[in-house]
Amino acid sequence: MIEEIRDRAGNIIAIIVRKDFEKKGINFISEEDFSLQLGVNVYSKGDIIKAHMHKKRNITINIIQEVVHIEKGRVRVDLYDLNAEKIRTVELSVGDTILFVIGGHGFEILEDTKIIEVKQGPYLGKKEDKIYL
Repeated sequence: MIEEIRDRAGNIIAIIVRKDFEKKGINFISEEDFSLQLGVNVYSKGDIIKAHMHKKRNITINIIQEVVHIEKGRVRVDLYDLNAEKIRTVELSVGDTILFVIGGHGFEILEDTKIIEVKQGPYLGKKEDKIYL
């Protein structure tokens, strides 16, 4: 299952990919203009992904987007709009993935948890990269 979370203005704040999502083929859940692209690709035994490289190109990124995958455990995530107003709380567990598109987010760890996080770099440290709500 794919779940889009939007603010009152209709902007996508986050997209959740639940662990049971199994649509065969290449499934990009991010919008084409997102600075971070997230796909969930489901293949069958014997399928081939042709060896390839990605072309170099200059890209301007004006907002950091982030993907978090719950490898182990369970978390509660608070989601905030661009005005730092809390709009929703969701729970994620093993196998769930979330793409943070805009706005803010915070976590409460509900049990021992391992999170895999991917975002654009370079990372300049908490003081330079983050605004705390």
